Amino acid sequence: MKAKMTKLCLLFILLCSLPVFYSCSDEADAFYLYEYWEVMFDPEPPISETSLSITGGTKLGIKGGVAPYTAEIADGQIAIAYVDENNDIQISSIKLGNTSLMVKDADGRIIKIGLKVVNSKQSFSVNSVEARITGIDESLLDEQQKEKLEAVIKKIKDEAGIQATGVIAFSYDQKSSGKVTIVTSKDNAPKIEGSFSRSTSESGTTFQITINGKEYDCKFKLPERPDTSKSITTRDLGPIPYWLVEDVTEDYKSDVTDLFGINATSLKIERIYIGSFTPLR
Repeated sequence: MKAKMTKLCLLFILLCSLPVFYSCSDEADAFYLYEYWEVMFDPEPPISETSLSITGGTKLGIKGGVAPYTAEIADGQIAIAYVDENNDIQISSIKLGNTSLMVKDADGRIIKIGLKVVNSKQSFSVNSVEARITGIDESLLDEQQKEKLEAVIKKIKDEAGIQATGVIAFSYDQKSSGKVTIVTSKDNAPKIEGSFSRSTSESGTTFQITINGKEYDCKFKLPERPDTSKSITTRDLGPIPYWLVEDVTEDYKSDVTDLFGINATSLKIERIYIGSFTPLR
């Protein structure tokens, strides 16, 4: 009888001990947020705050807790958030500022972290400056006329507002506008500062830049290189090759028409800054 009682006591102790061991491996007891990466083997350590750019969004992962989850931004004028079908938190920015994100699970547990929306930055680096004149049949020109045309092209390139190694830096404080800084790379030339607004279309991206009350339209587009495979022009390779095309027909029309006496209506003169855009960050 004594032996049976001893066995029952041992069985009772063992059964009481089992829930303790299982509860240690219960993922629902771990409840936190982590930075999300597309390729990840293990969740990152818990985070207490996160930030995103004014032009973009971010994704956070949830570790533990009990689904379904809900996500809420304290100040909905700064950012919005929702939980997607994969139980990841998608956050989109609205305006610059600081607020907080609160995530709640089905058991009522709450995680609260800081959220900051910061400026986005983008820059166009100039590698070279070229000029293009259309509306002239160069096959009809003699050698002397071709030399004069080359002299006009050189003048257009030399008088460019930005030289090679120059940079146009955009700092966004709204979705499509902000401050612009131009480094011309000319000797002893100071930085030029102003504001900009951005619009996009199928033909490219246009930045309307305002400096000292004067407006400039800068049209950026992909290079016209039909012999280049589209597959190499990807964000995966870093800076994106672009052209900044400036129509300077009115500025140099007389330089060309006085030389050749051609019909000005068919003439188009462009200054082309060849460079690369850094992706928005």
